[in-house]
Amino acid sequence: MKHTFYYLFLISSFSITPTCFSSEQAQSLNISTIYGNFTVTEPVLIELLNSPVMERIKTIRQHGTLDYIIKQRKEYTRYEHCVGVWILLRMYGATIEEQIAGMLNDASHTVFSHVADVLFNHTSLHSSYQDDIHEWFLKHYDVEEILARHNISLDAILHKSGDHTMLEQDLPNICADRLDYNLQEALLSNLITLDDVAAILNDLHFAHDNWFFTNKESAKKLAMVSLLNTEYVWSSHANNFVYVWTAHALRRALDTGLLTTDDIHFSTDPVVWDKLWISNDEIIADCLKKIVDYEQVTEVPGTTTPLIGKFRGLNPWVLENNQLQRLTDIDENYCKEYNRVKTRIIQTARKNKNHHETSRDSVLSDNDSNKYRNGNRQD
Repeated sequence: MKHTFYYLFLISSFSITPTCFSSEQAQSLNISTIYGNFTVTEPVLIELLNSPVMERIKTIRQHGTLDYIIKQRKEYTRYEHCVGVWILLRMYGATIEEQIAGMLNDASHTVFSHVADVLFNHTSLHSSYQDDIHEWFLKHYDVEEILARHNISLDAILHKSGDHTMLEQDLPNICADRLDYNLQEALLSNLITLDDVAAILNDLHFAHDNWFFTNKESAKKLAMVSLLNTEYVWSSHANNFVYVWTAHALRRALDTGLLTTDDIHFSTDPVVWDKLWISNDEIIADCLKKIVDYEQVTEVPGTTTPLIGKFRGLNPWVLENNQLQRLTDIDENYCKEYNRVKTRIIQTARKNKNHHETSRDSVLSDNDSNKYRNGNRQD
């Protein structure tokens, strides 16, 4: 299956142009993404795209406060990611239910995205805090009522249900969610171009619950991106640093009454950041100063500085000689690099008996964490 790409716009310096919508007529929307141009006519998709739950994540940054210290980067939002995931699912022929699951998969992120994992002591490497609150969050935004008007149940569109294998798979497999955030991040970091995106997707297929490549070089290009993103962005010192200090600022704001748990769950990054910034609280001010004054740590090849968090390296299936084989089994150089990055994360975890408490600082005690979580919100 080959895909043809048409771009509405040029992207200077390979930065990502925001997804945009324009009304073609009352029953359709034109959408422009890094994957091309699409016209949407399904009423349920149009209603969801225009709903408050999607509007909110236009101002939830993909990397939280990390974007405040990497000033040369273009802003990248959860909205762009969710629309990108949905479009990939649409391109590869997913059901309407799976498309909706992809569109909403990150809608439940709190302000500053994964900072909630630190704030609420969410230590699992198999899910995140937003996954745990996802169903509750969608109900809060009346998504269940929107779906019911179109004869779709909420259960049918939950992204972690296990029913949507094109959208969600365990690492090191590719899935639509993982595919989009790797491609978008790589474009932001100038690791690939739009032509590379087109080539990768031309050689990537989905059949019998498996994503697989028919070209080893395309597989390796995407896989290398996942290692670079893991090492220099998601598991980097900078990412860990800003999450910890943002969580400390939010914890202080909750304790002093400056913020409520509703602010954490339902507000947006600019609103909460401004509240923190003008609070005149010395502890909050000190946390924010640490974030904005952060000096980027230069990674030197071959170093063993800690990598914190989940190993997100991909090991794609490649179809060769009529057999699906892991990229690490057919490319020795990639195998070495894959194991090198993975080992750095494993070694960090082994050095810390309690990985979460020692490397990410325990921001909330278990009792406080339970007190502030969605199920026990203080209004």
